[in-house]
Amino acid sequence: MIFKYTNILIMHTGIMNTDKINEINIVLKDFFDNPSNPRCVLAKSLMPLFIKHKIFNSDHREGLPIRNLLRALDRENKLNLIPFVQAERKTKNIYWYFMAAKTPLPQQFSLNSSQHSRKNSDEYYVINLCNKILGLTASQQYRFDFLRGDSGVKLPVDAYYEELDLVIEYHEKQHSEKVPFFDNKNTVSGISRGVQRKIYDQRRLDILTQHGIKVVIISYLDFGVTKRIIRDTEKDTTIIKNILIKQLAK
Repeated sequence: MIFKYTNILIMHTGIMNTDKINEINIVLKDFFDNPSNPRCVLAKSLMPLFIKHKIFNSDHREGLPIRNLLRALDRENKLNLIPFVQAERKTKNIYWYFMAAKTPLPQQFSLNSSQHSRKNSDEYYVINLCNKILGLTASQQYRFDFLRGDSGVKLPVDAYYEELDLVIEYHEKQHSEKVPFFDNKNTVSGISRGVQRKIYDQRRLDILTQHGIKVVIISYLDFGVTKRIIRDTEKDTTIIKNILIKQLAK
């Protein structure tokens, strides 16, 4: 049905690149028909898929080809030709997403000029509770000079309490469950992101411990079986207190 209406719109608008738009819609439908794929992704992250299907010859400037196409449709008020597209409009920029039908844009995908805004994420929720319990404010996404990835870039930690020489890491589902679309992508080290994540998790633990820094790991599984925390503040505070007491006593 999506493609029937898309073809009708194309016939009446005479928009350029009609074959390319149809091919993009087919690829997106197949992608979202696979339940193991995320329901919402940045448009630029699907460039490898578009290149694989020969919709674009190559990528440059992090998804510029698909962004240019979407901008052109936007200027002509014809974004409806790609039913999967969602635009998040900022003062200076537009951030493009592809989403499964009827999927709302998650709050944690809201962007600023350079990165995802994480203030509504479970990670920030957990760290804020840790701040209240400890009576301190963590340095979030802190980077130690001695903790680096394979490319030499400093690896961030979720929360660092300098006064306690303490790092707290919140492990979301991707740390314990596979997310095939993202995990299977290769890194500069020649390994998949899923494998790299496990290596970096262990590297953080090993190197921080060697430098006398205590590491506490809190998992989404500590709060129940749901992938997102339901957020009962009183109950969650008790859970975190017990984790801190147990792990700091080791």
